[in-house]
This record gives sequence, C-alpha cells and structure tokens, in this order.
Amino acid sequence: MYTIESRLSYSFPYEYNAPVENNIWQLWKYKSDDRRFPKECFTHIERWRFVNDNSNHNLISIQEVKEQVYDYFINDVPEVVEALELLPDDRLKYEFLKYLVIYINGGVYADVDTICAKPLKYWYDSNIVPGKLFLGVAVDYNDENWELLSNRRMAFSNKIFKAKSHHPFLAKLIARLVYMTFNQYQQITQIDWNKSFENLDSNGEPLVQFTGESILTDTLFEYLNGLDSPIVYRVARTEKDVLPQEIIGPETTDRFSYKLFTMAKGPTQVDDVVIMPEVTFKGSPEISHDLKGVEHEYDDNNQRKGYLSFYCARPLNLISWQSIEAGIVE
Repeated sequence: MYTIESRLSYSFPYEYNAPVENNIWQLWKYKSDDRRFPKECFTHIERWRFVNDNSNHNLISIQEVKEQVYDYFINDVPEVVEALELLPDDRLKYEFLKYLVIYINGGVYADVDTICAKPLKYWYDSNIVPGKLFLGVAVDYNDENWELLSNRRMAFSNKIFKAKSHHPFLAKLIARLVYMTFNQYQQITQIDWNKSFENLDSNGEPLVQFTGESILTDTLFEYLNGLDSPIVYRVARTEKDVLPQEIIGPETTDRFSYKLFTMAKGPTQVDDVVIMPEVTFKGSPEISHDLKGVEHEYDDNNQRKGYLSFYCARPLNLISWQSIEAGIVE
C-alpha cells in the first residue's frame, strides 16, 4: 500500500500552493444521450451547470473515466488500472472512479442525483489556510444505538466532495483500494454483491462496503492522524462548545476521530482539509425534503445565515444501488 502511495505522490506531485481546479464532475454508467440515462436527473444536472457557468462542467460515463484512468496511470502506476479492472461489480468501480476522476482532474464531484443548492462561488473557503480537500459529514449518530443504525459512528460523504488534484489524502485512499483489491481479491469475488447492495443501513448505504464511504472515512482519519503537527482551526463554535453534551461512541485515543467533528455547526479545518458540518452536503429538515419540489432550497444569492448558511448541496436519492448495476432508474 505504502509503495503504491509513494509512487503516486512521486509520479503526480501535489501542488500545495495551487488552487483547487474549477471543475465539476458528474458520473453515470451511460452517456447522457443514451436512453438508459436517468431522465429524472437532467433538471438537477443542468442546475449544476447553469448556476456555476464559470466552472468547467463535465458529465461523463464510466467508460470515459476508465479511459482517462488508463491513459493517466498505465505507465507510472499500472496497478491502479489493474485493480479497477479486477473489481467484480460495476457499483464498486463506480465508487472507485469518483476518487480517481478528482485525483486526476481536481474540482467538485457530485452524483447525478444531487441538488446544487448554493452556487460554488459561495461555498465556504478558509481565510487562514486555503482548503484543498472538502468533505461533509454524512452520518453522525450521537446515540447509544448507533451500531444498529450505521456501520460507522461517523461517516463522510462521497456523493459530493471537493479536492485539489493529486491531494495526498486521495493518493492514500487510492493506494489502499488498490492494495485491498490485490490482497483480498478472493474474498471480494466470493461476495454476492447483488445481495450485499440490498442489505442497507438506516441511511441507505450497504452494510458491506469496499470502495464507498466507510473506507473513505477510515482512510481520512488515518491520514489526519498521520499529519506532522497539523494546524487545527474551528471556524465556528459548535453547540457542544456552548452547551456541553455527552459524546457517545466507541473509545479512542486518536487525536482525530469522530469526537472532533460530531455535532459540529460549522467547518473544522486540519491543515488544508476542511470538514464541513452535516448540513453542508446533506441538507436540513428545516429547508429540504419538501415533496412539492426543491426550488425553495436554492440560495443563489447567499442569503441564508447561521448554520443553514453552510448548506451547499445534497443527494436526492433518485437512484438505487440496483439501478447503478442495471443502468436504469426504478
């Protein structure tokens, strides 16, 4: 794993002082002109393009990303290409390709069934140290029964995220997935992935994951705990700072764990990594999940205040795990 990670870092140097690329990447199994493309997503895809008209918007197919990956890695780190091809299910490849397309190109990744509530120009960025990796909390159960609700006490979303190309966290994540693919290949191929993707937790995420949010979360905490004397900056006070609340969850001695980010009401920055609060890429019951539509969620002029001002985008859950395999919408 570490050899692959070091080769990625050597072959594709991370430009720490360069800004995050002004790209938006959206990925689906088929091209947009294919009849099997989920038509319900077009309105939301077009909004990503329209309200961010100064960004380079890219709607591409899995095959197109695979071709990018081949051209980019085959000479220097061919194991990435080999591992991608070894994955036995398109849904596993779909998740892996999210990280790869941003590692190669940089910018924002957003699933095709997501809503862009706030234009990118208004998304939070730090005035202290420019952020180069932005992840949002997807799961945060401060509950005695958290293990019954999710396979992680806290998890970060891979449905929407933003990163600079060649970010060392993504290099670590890619290296881990390559390593696991080669070293656990027999185990991976023995899993019935159709059944696995039907066995979901309370958030609609598979209990058995290999390339999804669980591995992203585990790798992020490993990455943060491996940083040398990182700067930690809490952008906004949290409710637990003002009204202390017991933090429930597994014991850990790690400096960086769910305990730092749980119940946060504003961004928390560790060096150039910015962890956004749960509202950012998940929304809030106060403004979202209205059956009449999503237009009321738009914040095109950045007028929301307080915690809700951090709401940027969220999944609409129009697509099931089964439809990713079949390429259709239920």
